[in-house]
Amino acid sequence: MIVYCGLRHFYIRHFEPYQAEAQDTYYILTHKQKVWDFSPELKAYGYTPQAGSQAVLRLDKPVLTLAIKPQDFLPWAQKWHAFSRQYTTELEVEYPHAWYLRFEQPVIFQQFILDWAEKLRQEGWEGIWGAGESKLVAKLAAHNLPGPNRVVPAEQTQNFLQQLPLRRLPLEELDALEKLGVTTVGQLGEIPLVELASQFGPKAPALHKLGRGEDLVPFQAEQIQECRWSLDCTVLEGFLRPLHPHELKPYLKQGMEELAAALHSQHKAAGRLQLDMCPAQGPPLKKERRFKEAGTQARLFLRTVESLLPPEPLAQIEIVLSELEPSAAAQLSMFWEPQAPKPLEEELAPFTQIGIELPRREQLLLLWKECFT
Repeated sequence: MIVYCGLRHFYIRHFEPYQAEAQDTYYILTHKQKVWDFSPELKAYGYTPQAGSQAVLRLDKPVLTLAIKPQDFLPWAQKWHAFSRQYTTELEVEYPHAWYLRFEQPVIFQQFILDWAEKLRQEGWEGIWGAGESKLVAKLAAHNLPGPNRVVPAEQTQNFLQQLPLRRLPLEELDALEKLGVTTVGQLGEIPLVELASQFGPKAPALHKLGRGEDLVPFQAEQIQECRWSLDCTVLEGFLRPLHPHELKPYLKQGMEELAAALHSQHKAAGRLQLDMCPAQGPPLKKERRFKEAGTQARLFLRTVESLLPPEPLAQIEIVLSELEPSAAAQLSMFWEPQAPKPLEEELAPFTQIGIELPRREQLLLLWKECFT
């Protein structure tokens, strides 16, 4: 099952001019000449990306249209990606505000959906999600199915596509397809590839896949670039206060085991450990240690953290493992794979010879010996 997750007004909420205290301007943010985000207040005046800005031109407050680069907002998306990776390591980022997840276990998928909705509520965000057998179906479900039930099972995919208007796909060939009587995505998938090729040439295979709900680019899970573990001592049950180093030890041991397990699941080894700390008093502290050889063992991480801890109590602590590289086991598996032992008969077969054929010279020598001995 593949899940599409998206955050509404992600860019405007992290756009510095909009976040200024004196909000005397509305903004429309664009990317590649398309509306990417806009001030949520414009909704009250009837503005939508499809309708354009004509409805807001009559406002007394100025409206500015500015171009942005989505990748500049990627740092603000990291915490959302980290939240998602608590449930699955298979994550593919489409844009900073939108990403895909793949789940093997339905129970974990259902728990993620519940926790995702709760996190949006706690953070005060608007978000969407959808699930299906492909990235395309999951995204279409997120944007087109109302209510909490946005799951399209594999056996219902074709029925879902048959009811979905073709205009929900941003196709350049939309007008030409509608002239042919194609009005839904499912109808597009029913047209034989040969007929599509006669009308649209080399674009036909892509149109055929989209009509069948297949991805033009299959799901590709991103490899993690770092592993994080954090602890807020002020919310720990039984403490609710900063902890001394000896009080932190059992929590650190458990945290390092979780980091080691995360590295093992990704077949990675860490070359650098960074420790971010908030003491009970004073400014935040940051320390780091680079390993001589990239490591994967929880004991190594625990010893390193304990050597970097200050003597004073800490309110918060975060450990980041970075400079990840393939582990030794993963590197060896690239060159060698254990093979099943062969039966003894198969090993000896190439060396077995049935019968002996003597050269002509040896045959003559044998005849001579028989005659004269």
